Amino acid sequence: MKKEIITAVVFIVVFALTLVNTHALEKLSSELLDLIEQSRSYAEEGDWENAIKKALEAEQRWNKADPYTHIVVRHSEIDSTTYAFYELLKALYSEELGNARGAYMSIIAHLDSIHRMDKVTIGSIF
Repeated sequence: MKKEIITAVVFIVVFALTLVNTHALEKLSSELLDLIEQSRSYAEEGDWENAIKKALEAEQRWNKADPYTHIVVRHSEIDSTTYAFYELLKALYSEELGNARGAYMSIIAHLDSIHRMDKVTIGSIF
């Protein structure tokens, strides 16, 4: 009976940590997406300076989360998301709206993917 109790406690702790991790990753991705959306609004208005500021703020927030993301996110996702940030900044510094639109779509897709990947669903359990 003692082993079953220990197993149940371990299961509950792991499940609780999974929920905490999911919440933290959701918060991070939401913050980043908000900053990216603000940046996109500025870019669409032709306010490149503020578009760059918001994109840099998002990129810095992403890099600041590095110790956490390297534990809970696949390294290939981290690399491709980081690359997408720099592609966005490249387009913004060039003041190329067409390229910026594509770069925004790319970074948003990467952040959405990371968010959905870690979400607890019936399919991810079984």
